[in-house]
Amino acid sequence: MKRLWSVQHSSGRMTEKLRDFLGISPVVSEILIQRGYQQPEEAIEFMRPTLLNLISPFCFCDMLQTVERLSLALERKEKVLIYGDYDVDGVTSTTLLYKVLIDLGLQAVAYIPHRQDEGYGLHSEAVERAAKAGVSVLITVDCGVTAVAEVELAKTLNIDVIITDHHEPLKVLPKAFAIINPKLENSGYPFRDLAGVGVAFKLAQALLQSLGNDETGIHSEIKLLDLVALGTIADLVPLIGENRVLVHYGLRQMEETNHPGLAALLEECGLRDKTLKAGQIGFMVAPRINAAGRMDSARAGLELLLTEDAERAGELARQLTRENQSRQQTEKEILAEAISLLEREPLPRVIVLSTDHWHHGVVGIVASRLVERYYRPVFMISEDGEEAKGSARGIAGYPVLEQLSTQAHLLTKFGGHKQAAGFSIPVKNIEKFREGLNEQALAFDETLFHEVLRIDSQVALDAVSEDLLRQLDLMAPFGFGNPGPILASKEIPVHSLSTVGKDQSHLKFRFGSKGELEGIAFRLGERLNELKDKLTLDAAFVLDWNNFRGQENVQLMIKDIQTEANWLNRPTINEAGPTAYQEIAVTNEEIEIEWLDWRDLPQKEWPIQYNQRLWIWDNTGSMPTLRLGNDLASSQHTQEECSEANPLNQDEDGKVNQSLGLMFGLPLTEEDFREGVEKLRRLGIFRIALAGFQAPLEERVRQRCCYIAREELVQLYRELLAKSSRANPFRWGTDLKISAKEKVGLKVFEELGLIRCLGGTDEIVLEWIPAQSKLELESSLRYRLAKERLDRALKFQNQLLVSSIQLKKLY
Repeated sequence: MKRLWSVQHSSGRMTEKLRDFLGISPVVSEILIQRGYQQPEEAIEFMRPTLLNLISPFCFCDMLQTVERLSLALERKEKVLIYGDYDVDGVTSTTLLYKVLIDLGLQAVAYIPHRQDEGYGLHSEAVERAAKAGVSVLITVDCGVTAVAEVELAKTLNIDVIITDHHEPLKVLPKAFAIINPKLENSGYPFRDLAGVGVAFKLAQALLQSLGNDETGIHSEIKLLDLVALGTIADLVPLIGENRVLVHYGLRQMEETNHPGLAALLEECGLRDKTLKAGQIGFMVAPRINAAGRMDSARAGLELLLTEDAERAGELARQLTRENQSRQQTEKEILAEAISLLEREPLPRVIVLSTDHWHHGVVGIVASRLVERYYRPVFMISEDGEEAKGSARGIAGYPVLEQLSTQAHLLTKFGGHKQAAGFSIPVKNIEKFREGLNEQALAFDETLFHEVLRIDSQVALDAVSEDLLRQLDLMAPFGFGNPGPILASKEIPVHSLSTVGKDQSHLKFRFGSKGELEGIAFRLGERLNELKDKLTLDAAFVLDWNNFRGQENVQLMIKDIQTEANWLNRPTINEAGPTAYQEIAVTNEEIEIEWLDWRDLPQKEWPIQYNQRLWIWDNTGSMPTLRLGNDLASSQHTQEECSEANPLNQDEDGKVNQSLGLMFGLPLTEEDFREGVEKLRRLGIFRIALAGFQAPLEERVRQRCCYIAREELVQLYRELLAKSSRANPFRWGTDLKISAKEKVGLKVFEELGLIRCLGGTDEIVLEWIPAQSKLELESSLRYRLAKERLDRALKFQNQLLVSSIQLKKLY
């Protein structure tokens, strides 16, 4: 089915503001705004991720008691079992936590269940074996949040279960000693999208900060981030927020990994000593570890990541490559059979396929391939006697786990995420399951099943340049939740077209009148005859670097290519003329604000009517807040006046009084002012009084603008230098929590390349890096932005304090 292409409207003034602040291309600023980074500060934190933004692991409500229990296990020399999962997320989680526990001196044992023999999750048989082996504490990683009966069994066997998981919990939670899962309603943790290995890392952080020493302490955290990045990328969690920070630094750590197994695997993939990208890890490294768990046992992958023997690591890496090749062949055969089955009949809304000879370990991958081909939710099932196991993959807007729950009465068990899940089902129920899912799918609009390719920006071909690609690279790492920006160009001149690859399965283009740009379209070789005689084509693509014979050039990685693309009927800036946008603006015109000037009036003289509803945008605190102002209104009048208040809220002429908004206290920045006006507008308030204005201390304005003065940075520089001269790396924030201003300064120095954060949250470990040349503060985006914001804020405040200000021009 031919895809529809959709491009977003331009954000106009916001795009210009971001472009001017950051000095970036309008294409990049527009994409940042579309992805939710509308303010320059947000965009900088996104483009310049920092470990200084990591969240404290002790935000998890159960983290402190977990650390106390493991501290007791260390003291008593108790045996601790780490129970993982057989996918990459589970294997990396198990490896990471095992290494940390062993380094801290605990008696740890790692266990991963067999996919075919045991299946996903915590099992009663494993719990019983653990009890017989003398295990006192069992820690689940990447599983366990639905293991109600198994945890109950463990309690009867005197095993304390600590669950670390990231899957969606059910209504009934296991009665475990502790549950660390950001998706719990009251987890305490502000970021819910961690992978299983991310949650395991949080526990490792807490342990290293609490039980560590000079040899194994906070500074060890950064050496674990390569494992965190590998599991996070493989598990397809959104690469935003904290995940983005972990993967960004994890990829850098992977380039100099101290894990022999990971080094051997990178060597096997041809990636050793190269700059690594998330896509390479997801498509080349992770599948090799997954292959072991899919085809047989994941223990080879676990051994690979745990081994300290470089020779053994090389053997295991080669073994995993062979297993991955076997997996690829099996996958190819199952995919061909699945396509053959599907093309015999009309395509259903929900694809449910089942046989008794498909390898359960690869049906999930095949399901993903079928989603790519047909753009339908896919449920692939492998039958084994009377029972069957399945994997599901969804499309945008189709919640897989929720849809599985509608068929819970037919399933033995199920679990997973919105877009991917696993389940078990009696073979006799499969047909009813297929019918039930398709009946449920009738509730969705037909348009859900038409694939829409979201175009981030429509550009002319001559806008494609090395500079544009370098700026787009600042948005990496790319992956689920933060895909590589897709650009599109109409009517691109085609200079040449040919097939390439082992099976001639890919298309290679030369675009432009002289063939100056190269494009590659993977797995589209079959479309050669359709496209070869076209003089121009519409192309959707991402940009990447092509390194060939020592030369680096921009390459177009084709996502879709058409003789003439089918665009959704939405005007874009390039297509809609100025008249069209003027018409849109007229229809959306809002009521004009009536401004009241009470700036020179003392509070007792404010003309507030005693029966008038008052909303206040209060700028007098550390942060502006919106609140009801009944207390303020009543203070303006006597008790008799208030008791005689008109319940109909009418004035003397019988008209209902309009609600009043009060801009109370001088806004510290223009952004604070505009936010307040917008919030009052949404409440239907269009009469706003300015009152209580006093020039604030400049220090308050500096704090609000996250500005740290040059002299303060010089003082911080001297303190850091003095600390590093005594020991490097060194701890910072040992006695007192790091202040917001200090953190701003540290981020500026990090941008300038003077310090490197090695770990920690409330207390951190820093490495001092001596400057090789003179540093310019202005080269720090954070410093430059804060300075400009402060200058603009002070200028705006001066305007607001001028008594002759024209209120109608305020907003």
